[in-house]
Amino acid sequence: MIDERKVKIFKLIGLGGGIVLLLLLMFFWQGGNKNSSNENNNQIASRQVSAFLKAYFNKDKVGSNREDYQPYLTKQAYQEEVANEEEPGFKVRTSLMQNFRYKSSKIYVGTEEPVVFATVTYEYDSVSQKKREEDQQKTIRTTNSYSLKLTYKEVDGKQLIDKIEIVNLNPVGEAGQQTDEYAPGVINLEDMNKEE
Repeated sequence: MIDERKVKIFKLIGLGGGIVLLLLLMFFWQGGNKNSSNENNNQIASRQVSAFLKAYFNKDKVGSNREDYQPYLTKQAYQEEVANEEEPGFKVRTSLMQNFRYKSSKIYVGTEEPVVFATVTYEYDSVSQKKREEDQQKTIRTTNSYSLKLTYKEVDGKQLIDKIEIVNLNPVGEAGQQTDEYAPGVINLEDMNKEE
């Protein structure tokens, strides 16, 4: 006949096994969701960075695109950019440059800190000065690229750029650091993603 005691034990074992199985499924399901949401955040950040770079580099002349890139910056970062564009030395260097157009970028989104490194390629027209009134202005299309470090800050639930820095993302050579006049430091991208 049927031993009621064994049936009761099997029911308890089955119930316990079901609970353990349910807990394991919940644990693995949440772990999978965390990874996918992390990937989505990086994708969103890359799209946001790309949209900012297009707004920042597409301009007729320096300063003409302020309304386009202002929504991506904190108030402090926006004021710093305007101050940089209004600096007399910067105005002189860029006075003969116009029709800036974004071409492409390589974007590296930080996983531990709210920072993005972007190497941007853009084009602009370099207009020569007339030496005499009868001379014609010459326009030369120039392609240039440089690297930016964008530091983000959360403001009212939105990720906004709090600081824009020009950096040198060239590899470090055998002779030591490579620097140029616009980039105060060198960042080796090969070392960026290594665990410490």
